[in-house]
Amino acid sequence: MNRKFEDVSNIWLENECYSKDYTYKKELKSAVKHLNRYFGEMICDNIKGLNVENFIRYNYEHNNPNTDKPFSKRLLKDLVSVGFRIFEFALDNELIGNVRNPFTGKKKKIPKDTPVNERKPIDDTQKELILSVAHRSQIAALIMLYCGLRKGEIIALEWADIDFKEKIISVTKSAVRKDSNHYKITPHTKNGKDRYIPIPDNLLSFLKILKYNIKSEKYVYPQKNGDIQSVTSWSKTWNSYITHLNYRYYYNTCKSYGQIPKAFNAPSGIPKMIERFTAHQLRHTYCTMLYMAGVDMLTTSKLMGHSSVQITLEIYTHLDEKYKKLNISKFNEYIRTDRSNNIVFLNNVI
Repeated sequence: MNRKFEDVSNIWLENECYSKDYTYKKELKSAVKHLNRYFGEMICDNIKGLNVENFIRYNYEHNNPNTDKPFSKRLLKDLVSVGFRIFEFALDNELIGNVRNPFTGKKKKIPKDTPVNERKPIDDTQKELILSVAHRSQIAALIMLYCGLRKGEIIALEWADIDFKEKIISVTKSAVRKDSNHYKITPHTKNGKDRYIPIPDNLLSFLKILKYNIKSEKYVYPQKNGDIQSVTSWSKTWNSYITHLNYRYYYNTCKSYGQIPKAFNAPSGIPKMIERFTAHQLRHTYCTMLYMAGVDMLTTSKLMGHSSVQITLEIYTHLDEKYKKLNISKFNEYIRTDRSNNIVFLNNVI
């Protein structure tokens, strides 16, 4: 049929994006752009499994042109997945000949040492700053840190969702992008699962005080005028928050060394003292704290609102590898006291 991959992928993209939300469409368009960059001019019927393997190898060896950083394992898997879906669509609709889908099973071909975008919890210094630095974004940071809400869930959260008596936050809706700068509220959460999160006592006290001092009667974390956050307003406020946290740490460090700190708006700028962190890192920190507190995996999965326990299992397995150290004290004691384990040092050994 001699259809070029780019023609087929664009037909699939238009069909797949119909009635989908802004973020999903944006992710798919980016994936198709990557695929078209390599396969675009190739005839679909001529694309074989070896071509897909070469595509994986090429991207493994080169940086992502969008970021100038190496392709992550997750992105390569997503690209193979989208490629597979494009060919399945083309075969089902007879847009190409009756060929074998060349993307079948190719996720296994992604090199094991492909970089992984590791979820990193914030460190103790960052956590201490969140607890101590007053800012409009502090309430969002604290709720994500101690209740694990997603960014969209924070944006949609209303005071009516907080039960101060029962100490529960009801997460029953989320904000999703409807265009480049605006969110809309949709029922249920990202995975369609409502959940109910217990509020720690330290956060509950903070929320009670804040409720009677905030201007908005509806949203917990609105814009200054009380409206729901926009993409721009979130970005500006969050950037301001990180800047204030950094300045507090810089100020405290200067004072501890007997130095005079520069003013907050010093023309020469303030040195970067702490790593920037994202909203999602706070959610991951919540998951890490649940693990460290000994909360079982099934409960954690429900509190996090994961689509499956498998996601929680992967996180917990990673944390196991990171935090559980093999306790060899008893083994050391055994070989120290058992004479049969004594090492004989020989003379004249070369």
